[in-house]
Amino acid sequence: MIQEPSVAIVILNWNGFDDTVECLHSLRQTTYGNYKIFLVDNGSAGNEGPRLGEMFPEVQLICNETNRGFAGGCNDGMNRAIKEGFDYIITLNNDCLVDKNWLTHFIAGLTTAGADFGSARIMYYPETDLICSDGDGILPDGTGYVINPLQPFQGPGAIKPIFSACGAGAVFSSKCLEAVKIHGDQLFDELFFAYFEDIDLGSRLNTLSFKGVSIPDAVIYHKESKTAGARSFFKIYQSEKNRVLVELLNFPLWLIVSGELYYAARTLSRNFRKFLPGKQESAARPQPAKNFSPWNVLLKSRWWVIQNFSKIWNDRRERKSKGMISSRIRRHFCWDIERLLSAKLG
Repeated sequence: MIQEPSVAIVILNWNGFDDTVECLHSLRQTTYGNYKIFLVDNGSAGNEGPRLGEMFPEVQLICNETNRGFAGGCNDGMNRAIKEGFDYIITLNNDCLVDKNWLTHFIAGLTTAGADFGSARIMYYPETDLICSDGDGILPDGTGYVINPLQPFQGPGAIKPIFSACGAGAVFSSKCLEAVKIHGDQLFDELFFAYFEDIDLGSRLNTLSFKGVSIPDAVIYHKESKTAGARSFFKIYQSEKNRVLVELLNFPLWLIVSGELYYAARTLSRNFRKFLPGKQESAARPQPAKNFSPWNVLLKSRWWVIQNFSKIWNDRRERKSKGMISSRIRRHFCWDIERLLSAKLG
């Protein structure tokens, strides 16, 4: 009998007790046998970590004293899993539910495609007929965008190449993760804290010629933005700060310059479109926080870059010494103008 590859599922909890309970109950229905759950509690209030450990004794619990962000918390779980010798590592958001056969299809799809990392078909919840993500792509300015957002599911689809796996439901071989470690043990770069850390990881993986795919038969359901809130100031600020980080840490210098020119042109185009008939944003789309100001986001994100420039510079130097910065990344840029103007950010 052929042994199933061993799989570690890393779930991060931060003040999301009820969602995490529902997620872990869902995982108990998984038909795949050879897996283990690593639950990382990121300094939640109310003693949530130990309470979850008591309710679900099958999980391996890691309790952090402080909130280490999505990147840091996931790193704690992924590194533990790698040290224990698991073949594959999965990151799964705590506000997700899974189809009972998701993991079987996830691993089978990845191995059949001969790929190193993959993204599940992430559906919205409770609108389970709408796609949330089929993986992520990248724009020339470092922005990550979601593939097929809000599209109705049309039935079984083919496995397709992707630039990056969405961190809400991603699978990686331990081999490819080991190859792109930075700062000793960081898989997700902890400068990102939250958002676009999966785009950054995808950049490193692609530069070193690892292969990523979208696996449509591996189905999970996502209650998107339950932690930060849809279009919250925190999410908008982090996305802009980390867009710049993707450029600074992964692009050759000439691509950084062209990327910022592209960003300026894209921003002007998107603002101009708001004044065109029929181009106003849907009233159903979540609106930014009341204190949201584009200039506030722009200035705050640039000030963060200035304050952390020495860390960014050392990070970039390490990547360059390991061959992780290359103009080859431009092959993965999406240049579909209409799609870019309306792209949903990752």
